[in-house]
Amino acid sequence: MRDSGGTLALGSDWPIAPYDARAIMADAQLRRPAGTPDVDPIGPAQTLTARMALEGYTTHAAAAAGQAAVAGRIAVGMHADLTAFAVDPLTAPPDELADAPVLLTVVAGGVGHRTA
Repeated sequence: MRDSGGTLALGSDWPIAPYDARAIMADAQLRRPAGTPDVDPIGPAQTLTARMALEGYTTHAAAAAGQAAVAGRIAVGMHADLTAFAVDPLTAPPDELADAPVLLTVVAGGVGHRTA
């Protein structure tokens, strides 16, 4: 889908599947559950790059929801929603991303969580 230019939003099937974006982004890159290197990947040709996985939770998710003009990016005039991880989601190994501490969450410009 991505290779043909399609929008690919990531999310969860909570309560059926885990809801943690870190694990879902890692699993999309690994095509297996993060932290289980002994498990064979399912559909390994369908792996996403780190950038594709991050876009699946940001720009592509906003576009799929019809909110691309106001959400999905950190920019002037956009909703001020963001999460800061202790690792760079574009360069961290997926297994490390899945368990990375969340340092900060901001929703509508207000701090919802901050690690001391």
